[in-house]
Amino acid sequence: MFGVLLFLSVASAKLHHFYVGQISSTAVHALEFDDELRTLYEMGIIPTTAASPSLVIDHSGKFLFSSSPQDRALTRYAIQSDYSLVTEANTTIPASCNATTFSTLHLTPSNQAPFSIYGSASTGNCSVLFSSSVSGFKSLRSKEFAGDIRSLAWSPNGRHLHALDSHSSQSAATSIFNFYISDDDTLNAQNQTDVLANVTNAEQMVTHPTGNLVYVVTKDSNELVTIPLQGAEAPASPSRFKILPSSMDASQYTTLSLTISSSKTSLWTLSQSPAQAVVTVFSLDPTTGAVLSTVARAGWTGDGGFFPAQISPAPFVGNDIVAITNSPVGYTAFIGLDKGTTAMGEDGDVNVASEDFLEDVWMLNVKSDAVAAPKLKSYGRIALAFDSLGEGVWVD
Repeated sequence: MFGVLLFLSVASAKLHHFYVGQISSTAVHALEFDDELRTLYEMGIIPTTAASPSLVIDHSGKFLFSSSPQDRALTRYAIQSDYSLVTEANTTIPASCNATTFSTLHLTPSNQAPFSIYGSASTGNCSVLFSSSVSGFKSLRSKEFAGDIRSLAWSPNGRHLHALDSHSSQSAATSIFNFYISDDDTLNAQNQTDVLANVTNAEQMVTHPTGNLVYVVTKDSNELVTIPLQGAEAPASPSRFKILPSSMDASQYTTLSLTISSSKTSLWTLSQSPAQAVVTVFSLDPTTGAVLSTVARAGWTGDGGFFPAQISPAPFVGNDIVAITNSPVGYTAFIGLDKGTTAMGEDGDVNVASEDFLEDVWMLNVKSDAVAAPKLKSYGRIALAFDSLGEGVWVD
């Protein structure tokens, strides 16, 4: 199925492309983004066969996969040279948990041969993992888990798939299951479980590209939690970092998304209230992944709606740019971290001038003798739909 593109893309190293899915509508939006001119526009709205709340691109960069939890469906699209999509195949996730539909269905691509697409499917209290070869000829399913697996992350070597179970027990703990993924995988090699003591309502996790750390955000307490993955069944003591300052009423916010930029030196979190979204950036040790400090924060007006916004890091090597979908509802925004902002002898947390849709901009933990300090800046925002957007994925 072809989508009608509104404009032709001009080949350029500074031009990048981004797909955005939708929660309930059958369409994918194709965007073009110029990180030098800081401009973006919608190339076209591409009709799809099903809703697409979760999107991933396979290791080859040739195929886009979307998932529809209501239909238990996985769809493969071939990416064309003009960034239109051709529907190639549909498959159904094997029935499980005595359910005909799922509440969430998340995807993640493997970067190791045979480069399959992996995913988690959850009803809210029962979950399974699954995989599908890119061709769709081979599919696997794990055993059922009495929990809510809604976030997946890969180890640095791409051989361990970590699955976050937000409701693993009645106790105040969260489990991270570790599956070893071999060339001839069966999805039955669950060889470790890390238990996070006193961590509840864990919503999403990421792993550091080189270190052995996992990062988790908690929905209600608005904390960033880090823990080394060690495979200990006994609860481990994680490190905790407050995401929001004491000057904000944290009870009005929920933190639902996080990511690490391609520079490996910054971690981004997104918190939402009924009236505002807030991005907070932490600096990381690029080798170990250790959290160093908060360095920047910005907020803007807008309701995220029933479905939360998501952060997607741009893949350009060494950059600090992210795309945020569905904050506010129907919008996609691009934000960058400018590390060369003049500090002008300021000290501590410094409120700076607003920019574009970024209304409340702060440089954090600025040193008085610093020549420059990081600051968030807008790369533009675009309205795409009247209903909730799903995840976004970068093509290039």
